[in-house]
Amino acid sequence: MPLLNKKRVPATLNISSNPKRQSKEVWYLRSTNEVFKDYESYINKLTLYHQAIWECERTGKTNLTYEQALESERNEHERAEYHFSEVLRKSILNQVQFQTLHIDDLVDQIYSHFSNNFVIGEVLRCHLSNYDYIARVLDIVPIQVLSTTSNNTNYAANSNSENQPDEANVPRQPNGRLRFPDAFLHPTPQQHSASVPASNSISPEHSDISQDREEFVTEYRYKVQLMDENGRPLEKLTRIVEGSTFIRDRQLFNPYNIQCFIRDCCYRENYVYSPWLIKPTTASMYGIETSLPPYLEKFQNQVFDIPSKRRKIINSNHHKTPDEKEAEKQARREETLLHKAKLKEERDRLRIERKKQAAVKYPVEDLDLPIYRKDPNNNWALIDMSPRIYVSRDGIIPYPSGGRSERPIPHHDSNIPAELFDTFLSTWAFLTVFAEPLKVTAYSVDEFEKALFHDTHQPKATVLVEYNACLLNVIIKERKDNTSNEIINGDASENYLESLEKSNDESDDENDGNSKQAGSKLKPESSQLPKIERGWRDKDHLRFAQKWDNKELRANYERRGWETTLIGCINDIATPELLPSIDDLLCHLNPKLNSSAADREKQYPTLSIKQKLDILEFLVNVVNESTIIKNYMEYCQDQLTDFRKHKVELNKESKALAAKRIEMDKRDKLEKSEDNNEEDEGEESASDNSDNSNEDSDMESDSSETRLANRKHRQISRQEKLKQKQKAREEMEIQRKKQYAEQRQIAKAKNQEHRNRMSERRKLEEDERMIKRKEDHIEKNMRRYMTLRIRPLGKDRFNNRYIYLDNVGVSNTYGTGRLYVSSPTDIDIQMMMERDFDTSELPDRAWGYGGGHWFIIKLMKEQGFAEESEWLDKRMNELSTPHPSEYRGWWKYYSEPEEIEQLLSWLNPKGIREQKLKTELLKQQPNIMDSFRKRANALAKEASPAPEEATDDTPPPPKRSTRSKSSAAK
Repeated sequence: MPLLNKKRVPATLNISSNPKRQSKEVWYLRSTNEVFKDYESYINKLTLYHQAIWECERTGKTNLTYEQALESERNEHERAEYHFSEVLRKSILNQVQFQTLHIDDLVDQIYSHFSNNFVIGEVLRCHLSNYDYIARVLDIVPIQVLSTTSNNTNYAANSNSENQPDEANVPRQPNGRLRFPDAFLHPTPQQHSASVPASNSISPEHSDISQDREEFVTEYRYKVQLMDENGRPLEKLTRIVEGSTFIRDRQLFNPYNIQCFIRDCCYRENYVYSPWLIKPTTASMYGIETSLPPYLEKFQNQVFDIPSKRRKIINSNHHKTPDEKEAEKQARREETLLHKAKLKEERDRLRIERKKQAAVKYPVEDLDLPIYRKDPNNNWALIDMSPRIYVSRDGIIPYPSGGRSERPIPHHDSNIPAELFDTFLSTWAFLTVFAEPLKVTAYSVDEFEKALFHDTHQPKATVLVEYNACLLNVIIKERKDNTSNEIINGDASENYLESLEKSNDESDDENDGNSKQAGSKLKPESSQLPKIERGWRDKDHLRFAQKWDNKELRANYERRGWETTLIGCINDIATPELLPSIDDLLCHLNPKLNSSAADREKQYPTLSIKQKLDILEFLVNVVNESTIIKNYMEYCQDQLTDFRKHKVELNKESKALAAKRIEMDKRDKLEKSEDNNEEDEGEESASDNSDNSNEDSDMESDSSETRLANRKHRQISRQEKLKQKQKAREEMEIQRKKQYAEQRQIAKAKNQEHRNRMSERRKLEEDERMIKRKEDHIEKNMRRYMTLRIRPLGKDRFNNRYIYLDNVGVSNTYGTGRLYVSSPTDIDIQMMMERDFDTSELPDRAWGYGGGHWFIIKLMKEQGFAEESEWLDKRMNELSTPHPSEYRGWWKYYSEPEEIEQLLSWLNPKGIREQKLKTELLKQQPNIMDSFRKRANALAKEASPAPEEATDDTPPPPKRSTRSKSSAAK
């Protein structure tokens, strides 16, 4: 239960339920299940519980609210009480009972005592004969051992040190008596002269003589029963061992668990030298006496009986001279002045810090945000960590989290090697973006990855067959149209062969000169190419793939013979410069001389992943320069231009609607204020009318009295008076009806005007929704015709790029179903490295700058970028050398909606890069979530196929695209 001032606060007694009693309103406190009859007592108790003045009873944590202390006790589910055996718990409690030591001293005393002393019934590990056994202590056996001791002091001193170890450390008065309150805590011991054995008595003449003497000392051995792992005793395995053979588990028996155990099971009153007392429930469980000893009870009663003022008088020394009192006053006055000076200095410093922080104009450079450099332990003091000021290279960043939530850890479970992931992703992106002109089905990344690992020719890897065949068809069509592309029409290959022939001729001339000098008449045979069996430009390849570009590969024939077409294409248009591993590829695709089409068909699936990606990358690079792709890109640019124009028009309409909405809001606000004024005026006029009516009634009463008094002097008959009153009532009724009709007309006009405005506002909202739908449609179409394959959404504070590849081009799949995170480029890394050098040219700013290399790496590690920080540190060191290695980045991804939400909360919009990134992520968040959902559904379907699909071994037919043909693709 939480403590207040070291005491438990009793709960309010609940109202007993009585069904006969009438229902009454009460106030219920949920955290303590207390019920209050009146609101005042309820709010007072609630305010008390919400103050940070409570203490956790188990852990000793202070400055908590009641609920926080209660939660701290609940979280302490593994109580230290159950870390010890029952017999050890009881022995510890007996040692703690009635002790007056501080908790730390008491814990040290308990720990040191039970580290070398053991309890009957305790189960411990026992080390015997170089083996560890489980043993139960059965008995403690005292043994008399003869030992030799050296006596260098008198007997009285030895007697005091041996028999009274506790009393010797207690301070005493000059007359030998104990000081208050030690006199109550340590009662006067009995005289020890009678208890001194005769063997220990020493004659006075020998009291100061140093001599060695032999005496019997009592030592303790332990009788133990060895047991097996299940706790069953082993027969005839009872031993008597020393205490040093026992081994306690230090993870369970340690000062921290002992302190927690004492706090759980014991308590003490809130006065000086109060004893430790065992809680009543715990004492009854272990059968421990709880009544105080007489001397402690007497001291407690005396403490509780002394009033607070009298205690102050007793404790204070009131026998002081006036000079001493004046000196004390002067000292207190100087201390107060010093304290005020310190407070003023601290206020000035805080004011300067606030000015520095108020001078920041966000957004700023992400790594220069002041929040990382504010010290929360020093009143949020701001530290300038620019390299020219902060020289340390292994410093501590005061507030590395920046008050943001933790970054979600991205996934990296792809089977594609890291060095090939760039090629893999860029190839898939090209084939997806340009799926329409290439007339290829847009497959997902997961299908493409699965196809790369397919290593059998039956069933075929449909994805790779379609990709290779469609790329080859574009090349064949370009060659038929006599394209001017040097690679596709074979000019690049011919030029490369001519350069090889020239170099061979030069080498032949040198060989001729050498042969003439040697007197040889033989001319060495010149070779056009290096001879590699079944390699590039091999005669066997030229023989069976001579007519590879005569016809396109048709889908209705399952792209039959596409492997032979691929070999012919590589032979005719590829070169070792364009495809470095060309010889190995052709040698693998053609397994032997005079091979058949069936043999070549079996070879492609057995290529490695790198070789398959090399072929696709080569074909993609060739097709990228084709006329079909260029025409499609021009067509896409025209479409994007039209969409941008429409978007500009929609922006104008949106601004006009926003201005109209602002005008309507202002008008409604003005009319509302006018209506309120009219209501106030109407109330005033009604009050005036009532006053006038009262005055008229008074006047009428006065006139009636006058008429009655002067009735004889008037000639007006009673009938005439009644007629006049009737006429006045009729005129008032006519006027009332007329006024009612006018008010009704006004109300009808106002209602009609209100309906018109509501309809106008509904139309405005409908127009805004329509414009929003049009903008979303334009954005979707613009992303469809976006030909930039890999375009990052933005960068975070460490220049990591976030790339979303879905909804680019026309696709009938979910695409990637991921948000990719890529490593920073070398240019970004060099810009981060420049933070260590060009700081002298930066202008001075009140809020300062962030650090350089060490600051970035340290901040990344503190924020959970362990692997990324190691890679960045290594890359920075490589770029600082004259010849850095080739860039090899890393790729990771997010695929869960919760990770996107956590990422958005991690991004800090006060930084320039993360503000742009967060804006783009929020803009694309619906599309990202939709692609995540589609991918999850697709993976779920693959994991649980239908029964008829599971038994069918035939491969599925290739998917066909349903896109419409564009004019650029024709």
